[in-house]
Amino acid sequence: MTAAMSETVAFDPDALRAKYREERDKRIRADGNDQYVDVSGDFSHYTDDPYVEPGFTRDAIERQVEVLIIGGGFGGMLAAARLRESGIDDLMIVEKGG
Repeated sequence: MTAAMSETVAFDPDALRAKYREERDKRIRADGNDQYVDVSGDFSHYTDDPYVEPGFTRDAIERQVEVLIIGGGFGGMLAAARLRESGIDDLMIVEKGG
């Protein structure tokens, strides 16, 4: 940490970074992605959307927009809200779920 930096922050960034690494290392599992259950076989129904009729389809929407947001979860909705607050109204959210 530089002298100029120590005058502007009230903590040691290097110590904080080391602490976060230490805590992260406690959570990382040796089996990596193998810890997750494959969504096939008995678990394949978990990918079905319970709010959409089986086999539902609709025509594609073709539209030019200034901003396209992929995903209508919390992050996508928040991004859309912030863009609207910034004056960008020409946007679309694309969401897989029904």
